[in-house]
Amino acid sequence: MENRLKNKSGQYLLKFAPNTYMGEEDFLVANCNETAYKAIKMWPYWQHFALNIYGPKSSGKSHLAHIWINRVQKSLPRPIQIPIVNAAQINMKNINKYANEYPFLVIENLDGTINEEAFFHLYNHYNVPDKFILFTSELPPSKLPLKLPDLRSRLNIIPTVEILQPDDTMLTALIVKLFNDRQIIISQDILDYILKHTERSFDFVARLIAEIDDISWTYGRTVSVPIVKEALNNLNKNQQLELFI
Repeated sequence: MENRLKNKSGQYLLKFAPNTYMGEEDFLVANCNETAYKAIKMWPYWQHFALNIYGPKSSGKSHLAHIWINRVQKSLPRPIQIPIVNAAQINMKNINKYANEYPFLVIENLDGTINEEAFFHLYNHYNVPDKFILFTSELPPSKLPLKLPDLRSRLNIIPTVEILQPDDTMLTALIVKLFNDRQIIISQDILDYILKHTERSFDFVARLIAEIDDISWTYGRTVSVPIVKEALNNLNKNQQLELFI
């Protein structure tokens, strides 16, 4: 997707959406996510028909889902469609379609707002030989405020793997990757400044790099420490405002 506007110098600039690479070779493996990565690689020798990967926002859960899909596809005699479905889309009208048409399924953003009756039936449809579901969520199923006891007990059986917040090694690699996705090369000074001042979370770093890119593009200037400072100030102000909303 392309955006076009005039910068402060009156020049027209084109901005393209960042490339989000979802290949296995693009996944950054570190202490915080190694267990989840290994769990994906264990398929088809899972102990259960389903696996739940949970962790903070922007921590790579969707990337792991794509790695799993590619792994499944390579094991099949011919490619098939493996849908990635938001948990909020599952309802009593479509569970039969998913169960009958797709032996493999990814369900993302599992939370306490799901249609519990539909998920109960979907679970039973897939709890048979040669069908598999990969769930992703921010919380483990055991901590979701589910009201249906039968569903809660079934989801609690699913093996769960946690992705932790990143350490400095992971943060460094993540920052470089997110800039590379936007075709931006940064200096060591800028990398060191970000590492010293950023919040230690996947989501904040992702939003910070996007904000830096937006400011750099608007000003028509290369990324610099002053631009990073402005981006940090903007995000911190937004977080403070959200406390009062």
